[in-house]
Formats: sequence, C-alpha cells, structure tokens
Amino acid sequence: MKALISATLLSLLSALANAATLELPSSMWVNRVNGEAVPSYRSTLSLENGLQILELRYAELLKPNAEDHEFVSSEPLYLSFRASEDQVYRLKLPDLRSDAEVRQFARQPTISLRSDTGAVEHTLLTQSQLMAVLARSSLTF
Repeated sequence: MKALISATLLSLLSALANAATLELPSSMWVNRVNGEAVPSYRSTLSLENGLQILELRYAELLKPNAEDHEFVSSEPLYLSFRASEDQVYRLKLPDLRSDAEVRQFARQPTISLRSDTGAVEHTLLTQSQLMAVLARSSLTF
C-alpha cells in the first residue's frame, strides 16, 4: 500500500514539475482555461503542455478623487498560445498612466506574452472577434 501511495505521489509531483506556469498582472484574471473554470483572482496558473485557450478579463478600479470611484473592465478576452513544459510565461500589459488610457485599454486591449526565452507567439481576441473567426471558419461555399 505504501508503495502505491508513493508511486502516485511521485507521478503527481513529476507531472507538476513539467507543467508550464502563467504569471498574471494584478488587474488581469483568468475565468477559464481550456473551457474549465479556475478559482477567481489567481496570479499564477499551472498549465498543461500544448495549446492553451484562456478566457481572461481586465479590470481596474479608478479613483478620480477621494469620494468617487469607477470600476472599468473589459469584455471577455480569449488568449491562445502553445505552452511548453517547464516554461514560465508572463502576461504583460502596457504601462497605463492615466484614467483615459485605462478606459481605452479596456475597450481595445493589447498584451504581450513572454517566457524566459523571449516573446511568445499568441492571439488575443474579444468575444465578438472570436465569434467572427468561428463563423468564417464554419462557412462553406
């Protein structure tokens, strides 16, 4: 019995050791990874190797003065990229210096995705862009 438990633990640990990791900025969170819900507000995620499709959302609390505040958020965003084992990926947002830049970013987000080896090829789509791509790919003439 001890041998079975030890073998199970070793296989789980080796699977985690080979997993990729995604680090997120505080104003970006993942709702789903490959269709599976993830716990809210995680800043680091373990990912399996291969194609990843993440549903993200950007949100920021703006405080124009001591008495007012405004919650700005994006519509759902869909990030796809290929993850490799033992890689750490970092999702980076542009440097947003004003409330106007934050609002503009929420409407038209752009990100960069990097690993220790450099820039990572990725696609970021809004929900409407994703639906358009899916509709075009399923049309046959």
